[in-house]
Amino acid sequence: MENIIKVVGVGPGGPDYLTAAGAAAIQQAEVVVGGRRLLDQFARPEQETYALAANLDAAIEFIQQNYKHKRLVVLVSGDTGIYSFAATLAEKLSPNCLEFIPGISSVQLMFARLKSPWQDAVVLSRHGREDHRLVGMVKAGITVAVLTDAKNSPQALAKEVLANGCHNLPVSVGCNLSCANETIFRGTLAALAESNQKFENCVVVIGA
Repeated sequence: MENIIKVVGVGPGGPDYLTAAGAAAIQQAEVVVGGRRLLDQFARPEQETYALAANLDAAIEFIQQNYKHKRLVVLVSGDTGIYSFAATLAEKLSPNCLEFIPGISSVQLMFARLKSPWQDAVVLSRHGREDHRLVGMVKAGITVAVLTDAKNSPQALAKEVLANGCHNLPVSVGCNLSCANETIFRGTLAALAESNQKFENCVVVIGA
């Protein structure tokens, strides 16, 4: 029987948030594919590894060449279903050769830290991409969680929504969630826009 490619969501960062199902899949793997940070954290020295880089087509070719005769796992950060390489795999490969093992996303953990439900929230990513729905959603009174990057920093997002006529709403920023250096900022959009704090690996929640 042909092997299955197991795509594992490893959680927001800290190993305590890797699920038991994900840990078992990694333990059994002969080949582990993922970003360098994830490989350093979760792969064992005896396992063959392949580090994801900008050329995702090369990674998919490597996966196709190896999974049929080796137990292969692909590591993705957070959950497989939120802005993940898992989506690319689902587009490029047959669903019959894929198994998704979901993880805990940084968004889930952020709302848990806020002790707030999030079933009505909208999740957007400004991490390496543009999404111009943010202002409209904030004006509509929707709670929005945004994944950020260096360009689309928490301060930049706060300035953007204020400059486009949004009210000075509550905002929270979770950085390095589940890691030893985790920090949470809570305040208003105006206070965030003026903050000199350096934020890394962030989820910004506007309106909660």
